[in-house]
Amino acid sequence: VLIIRPIGPSDIAGISCDTRGTIAEERREGGMVTSQSMEAIAFKRVTKVFQDRLVALTDISFAVPVGSTVGLLGANGAGKSTALRIALGLIKQSAGDVCVFGSPMNPGAKSLRQRVGFLSDEPVFPKDLTALGYLRFVGKCFGLPRREHNARMGMLLNAVGLTNDAGRAIRSYSTGMKTRLAIAASLMNDPELLIWDEPTAGLDPISRRQTLDLLEQYRGKKTVILSSHILGDIDRVCDRLLVLNQGQLLFDGSRADLESLLPESVLEVRLSRPTESLRTAIKARLGREDQGPDPGVLRIELRADERVGDIVALVLELAKQAEVDVVGINSTGRRLEDAYMKLVSDDEFSGLLRAAQG
Repeated sequence: VLIIRPIGPSDIAGISCDTRGTIAEERREGGMVTSQSMEAIAFKRVTKVFQDRLVALTDISFAVPVGSTVGLLGANGAGKSTALRIALGLIKQSAGDVCVFGSPMNPGAKSLRQRVGFLSDEPVFPKDLTALGYLRFVGKCFGLPRREHNARMGMLLNAVGLTNDAGRAIRSYSTGMKTRLAIAASLMNDPELLIWDEPTAGLDPISRRQTLDLLEQYRGKKTVILSSHILGDIDRVCDRLLVLNQGQLLFDGSRADLESLLPESVLEVRLSRPTESLRTAIKARLGREDQGPDPGVLRIELRADERVGDIVALVLELAKQAEVDVVGINSTGRRLEDAYMKLVSDDEFSGLLRAAQG
């Protein structure tokens, strides 16, 4: 990643990092002062406010352990790209501390930057270069020896499926081909830390699968931060999730932790017609309301001590009394998508309440 602009004292002011790869944070335990273990990236109470007073991030803190694969989830505008650009030193936070391998990232941190590979969500290339020419340029920027450079370039072009098109001008590439070239460029320096922002955007199904296969090869070998709003991509390759919404960090944990927000399973009952009387009857018998937004579909969250067969029998009995036909029944387990939507919708509802209250 090349950053061309002057660097001054303000670029690194206020950052406190130790030499073992984490934000320096003293903790007294029995009179002793200890510090946290090795982290590839650490954010401590980071806020970003742009000049137009747009608050992009609000007081977020998290740490990414070396060797982990972390998914950064959030809708467009949630603050994902802003957080990544702060970590890379492309923009500066308004408040808080950020460290990469124990040091503040800035345009002058050459040795640190060589340890990081970055894929932008909107990669830009010199219009007259070929893929070969561009990767040679990237290799020279990182000071790779010629033999290593050529071998790595050939391997990566093959990995992203661009070997046969490497001599074509990049301006003739499709959006997906440009993304694949950017993926190859982010790996030219064999980085310890990969930061990929929407890597599968614009890719066809085959290229998307190949990209995720490539990411899986690096699990445990490199530290990976994958930013995406595509839940399936995150679900496949990441062992930990960070969820951003409206600039706030809502969740930091495993998929199992996120899915634990939901019941063990949900019974979906499709009706021949919407009926309020059946919903009222179910609430009276089960002590809880239907959770579905579709008036023609009942969604009943099952508790740990409830059997699916018993609840189905009850619903059929109540439907008969309400004179409505049941046209389909389906039992679903916990799904990442449902857990994510519950987390985000609950947060947005809380935000509306906060705004209404003053």
